[in-house]
Amino acid sequence: MLTKNNPLREHISLALIGSFAASVIEFLPLMVGTISDVLHVSPDVAGFIFMCNFLGIAIGAFFSIFAMQKLNLKKCFILGITFISFAELWSAFITNTDLLSIVRFVSGLASGLISGSVAAAITLYPRQKRGFSLYMVGMFATSGIGLFILPFITDSYGTKGLFISLSVLGFLSLILLTTLSLPTQRKAPPVSDTDTLSSSGKASEIIALLSCILFLMVGIGGSWAFYERLGLSWGIDIGDIIFVLSASAVCGFSAFFVERSEKLVKSQYLILFGVITTWLSIIFLSTDNKGFTFYSISLFLTGLGWAYTVPVIQGKLDRISSDNKTTAALSMLMYWCGLSFGLWIHGYILNATGSFQTTLLSCGFFYTLSLLCSLYVIYSNSSNNEKVC
Repeated sequence: MLTKNNPLREHISLALIGSFAASVIEFLPLMVGTISDVLHVSPDVAGFIFMCNFLGIAIGAFFSIFAMQKLNLKKCFILGITFISFAELWSAFITNTDLLSIVRFVSGLASGLISGSVAAAITLYPRQKRGFSLYMVGMFATSGIGLFILPFITDSYGTKGLFISLSVLGFLSLILLTTLSLPTQRKAPPVSDTDTLSSSGKASEIIALLSCILFLMVGIGGSWAFYERLGLSWGIDIGDIIFVLSASAVCGFSAFFVERSEKLVKSQYLILFGVITTWLSIIFLSTDNKGFTFYSISLFLTGLGWAYTVPVIQGKLDRISSDNKTTAALSMLMYWCGLSFGLWIHGYILNATGSFQTTLLSCGFFYTLSLLCSLYVIYSNSSNNEKVC
């Protein structure tokens, strides 16, 4: 029997439900390609359709802040999962790209409500980093299975099979929700003198951390979405591409090492490490050796940096904001805004230039901005430590 101080079952349930809500990003490399091929549209049009999806998720995550003030978390989950399940089912029977963009936006609103609720619920548990780590592991594990199975479904049933599969995931998460016991709102702990050291400094650090997530996800949205198309342009066999995409799910397990790492190194340095790991993926993709080895290394580096960095940033945000649910939801807002704009910006660049190299350089630029934000967090912590001394 799990105790309140060790709510592992609830964390795992939240992670799986959250991974279902986030399935659109997990399967993005295949989804963009499938939409382009089946509906006969250019990469920028396919990118725009899923940009609408991510934009909806970002807006949904923002409105989850207000929804959670009116409804308890479980009702927010039920509302979001119900809407997303039916929106995915509706998407399966749409061939008009304009209407599909609208429905994907509606699906995104529901997914954003779920994402914001997942983030807020995790902050109510002890060991939040464990919860966010499990969330990332669940997301990557779901993608590993899905990316292996979906090609067989899309080859036979096209976009209809794709979206029906996502709808089934939604209904399965509704069943899973019945096993979930959510905690009640905890009172904020007393604020110490060191916590009130500098409210403006704390605010600037929160902004830097949120910006770090935003820029990181803009870069990931641009690279991850087009990994399949990039591999094909390099002459890599589609079977090998699917295998690497599916195998990259093991990267999610890097999130398990977040808590252990923070016992050895301060979190701000771990954020820097995670962002640099993701940034290195662009270096490998930008080499003249366009082969399977460099393609695989780059994809794994993207996954490692992504899975590792987000829980570290979220854990630090929770500490700074004293487990504030609004800050948790805002971090999800930045996460999905970054993916939305990253997909749209880089889809446009790819369509305008026809160059994956230019697109990758743009991704690298946003990774660099994220790197600068992480360096600011290190500087901010160093300054606050000097004031304490």
